[in-house]
Amino acid sequence: MKSDRPGTRAAIALLAASLPFVVYSHHSPNVHFDRTRIIEFTGELRELDWRNPHVLMTVHGTDDAGNTVEWELEYLAPSFLSRQGITRDLFNVGDTIRVAGFPGRSNPHAVFTTNILAANGQEVFDFQVSEARFTDNTVGLTFAEYQDTKRATEPQPADDIFRTWSTDVSVIGPERAMWKESYPLTESARIARENWDRVADNPYIRCENGMLAIMDQFYAMEIVDGGDEIRIHLEELDVQRTIHMTDDSPEPVMNPYGFSRGRWEGDTLVVDTTHVNWPWFDQTGVPMSDAVTMVERFWLSEDRQHLEYSVTATDPATFTEPVTLTRNWIWLPGETRQPYDCTVQEGNY
Repeated sequence: MKSDRPGTRAAIALLAASLPFVVYSHHSPNVHFDRTRIIEFTGELRELDWRNPHVLMTVHGTDDAGNTVEWELEYLAPSFLSRQGITRDLFNVGDTIRVAGFPGRSNPHAVFTTNILAANGQEVFDFQVSEARFTDNTVGLTFAEYQDTKRATEPQPADDIFRTWSTDVSVIGPERAMWKESYPLTESARIARENWDRVADNPYIRCENGMLAIMDQFYAMEIVDGGDEIRIHLEELDVQRTIHMTDDSPEPVMNPYGFSRGRWEGDTLVVDTTHVNWPWFDQTGVPMSDAVTMVERFWLSEDRQHLEYSVTATDPATFTEPVTLTRNWIWLPGETRQPYDCTVQEGNY
């Protein structure tokens, strides 16, 4: 379905500007692909890997001289596509499809796909960076449209934090992003950030993550009350964080997500997280030492539609003063957390 409702194109532009760590957190178009150019071609779909973090396709076409060309296509994650109403059965090996996208910087036959015209005549496209290109017979919803379908006719206030929460795409924007443009860095941290290689040093393209970056994941997050423990299930990478609510807990062990102990201050869940051995504070090369401590807070908004979140990180090796970041999630009745099953994908870009 194609939507020309007022505000849809504005929402697309907003998403493109405000989600640099969502679609682009693995093989980024800004790093691996030339976003100043769009190429088109038609060919036979020879291979299809429908898996997170990106759908991969191999398409055989021909060049102007009649020689066979093997195209390596990268498209959105199934976790995105399924919620937009796009399923694997739209594509079948052996289909002839038409493709547009950004060519690879080092391999011109690698493509970050923006548009695909399927064999049945329907077009799918990346709503964040593109519009319909080949036909008006399109399929798929924007994320804003998807979330609208989940909203009840009348807002349903949440009565506690224990439910599944989603990133609210109707309000996110550059001024509301979790991350800051600049930080009070120590000299050693500043040098480390300047020398960070977005490809070679980037663990996020290898299905790896840690605190604090995992809390900025785009997909659903479920919080479960287990009595002596509170479990935070993050859809991306199928991560589970455990918040120990009593003194009777195991000895802390260093790991990428740290050791967390929680307490209630009124209706606010306060979590002290330590023993984090993840080397990066964010996805721009800001380093982080294993001496970092984080104080997280979770509470319901005044209208009880959103889960508010703040985290204050203290790391003398990285910051000259504590850094506080904030974000929130919305409750969408009926939303569920899905398996992610991330698969490391090596591409020749």
